[in-house]
Amino acid sequence: MTERIFYAAISSDGYLAGPNGDMAWAEKYLASGEDYGYVQLIGSSSAILMGRATFDFEIESGAQGPRPLPTYVLTHIPELYEDIEDANLLFTGGDIKLVLELISERHPGNLFVMGGANVVKQLLDQRLIDTMRLFVCPEELGSGTLAFEDDTAYNHFTLIDEKQYSSGIIEEVYRLTN
Repeated sequence: MTERIFYAAISSDGYLAGPNGDMAWAEKYLASGEDYGYVQLIGSSSAILMGRATFDFEIESGAQGPRPLPTYVLTHIPELYEDIEDANLLFTGGDIKLVLELISERHPGNLFVMGGANVVKQLLDQRLIDTMRLFVCPEELGSGTLAFEDDTAYNHFTLIDEKQYSSGIIEEVYRLTN
């Protein structure tokens, strides 16, 4: 794996999702027509890693379709998805380092980490994210799913770039400093 990139929209008070996993607050920013570097990220990545909650949200919101890249869903209960048939969709679990080794072996290159919070925590705890691209939305949620348990998530990262979009979103790019 060349680089593991966490790419996510978060509220200004640090939430990935609102109460009960609600993502409607973030969807309005997608309507702006701006792709926020998503197409470039997909084009430069070899695979995607996401958690079960993120995948379940996609199913519930109807955002399913052909996968642009091999997509690994980290779950302890892969049997829930036995009926899903998509050659680019793989359900896996276990030690996060072993999962990354498997992905790297099968799909050398950049790994696009979509989240969610549990997957990101596992990766951060072991310093297995190289870059964080956070899109801070001008919105406070007050509760829901925090992106990070606390500010220590940033301890091993340096802010290397910042960009403001006309939508009010500020993209912050952090690089692991070891």
